[in-house]
Amino acid sequence: MRVKVKVFASFREICGFTEKELIVSEAIKVSEIVDVIIKSSSGLADKKDTLLVAVNEEYCSLNTILREGDTVALFPPVSGG
Repeated sequence: MRVKVKVFASFREICGFTEKELIVSEAIKVSEIVDVIIKSSSGLADKKDTLLVAVNEEYCSLNTILREGDTVALFPPVSGG
């Protein structure tokens, strides 16, 4: 199945892309997508525990199971004041 991965802010420079389409197996979890991205962008490995993840514009856990056509977004932690 196909899923789209989008990265934002500082993750763009780390990953070297803004958006990428992946062909993955059925019933794959968000955590597995993150692992695939980390393998190709090792600079993201140390940020795995703090990244924010959304699927189809809704925040989710790393255990969320993806479906055909889903869009996964990866964000660095944000703060404001």
